[in-house]
Amino acid sequence: MLRVVLLISSLILPGCTLLSPVPSTPQEVIKKQSRQKIFLSAYDDVWRAAHTALKYPIANENQDTGIIETDFIRAQDGFLAPEQPIPSSGLRYKIVMYFAKGKTQGRESVRVTIDKKVEKLRDFFAGSETLTSDGLEERLLFYRIERELLIVKGLRKANIEDSEAATGF
Repeated sequence: MLRVVLLISSLILPGCTLLSPVPSTPQEVIKKQSRQKIFLSAYDDVWRAAHTALKYPIANENQDTGIIETDFIRAQDGFLAPEQPIPSSGLRYKIVMYFAKGKTQGRESVRVTIDKKVEKLRDFFAGSETLTSDGLEERLLFYRIERELLIVKGLRKANIEDSEAATGF
């Protein structure tokens, strides 16, 4: 009887460990973190800054769920770094931005995740092949959003100082 129990447990228990998720590699963790940034600003301000920073036609957006999605952009019409050669005509991509409200260090914050989905179209009959992004355009968008937020903050500060000077307080 003891042998039967040991045999059954030896067959069942290793199966549970096979189903557990495998820890991410350091490269996957870095890639995920480089696609996210937390801004210490109001949600509406970050939303408007993202709209200003994003220079492509928008296919889908919903401020309540926190999603902005662009149309597919041909790679030669989109962002190109100065050292990049002109890409082939079969490449296209779209950018999806996810927004999540939260609190960081006791202040209102917004986590923005940018996902650039790059596809290579082979021919008319074959499906598209998914490629990975180099992350450069995502970092550029984070930079633009941050700059827009700094401009808004500076304008608000200047307006407050102007109104205080006008009222004499």
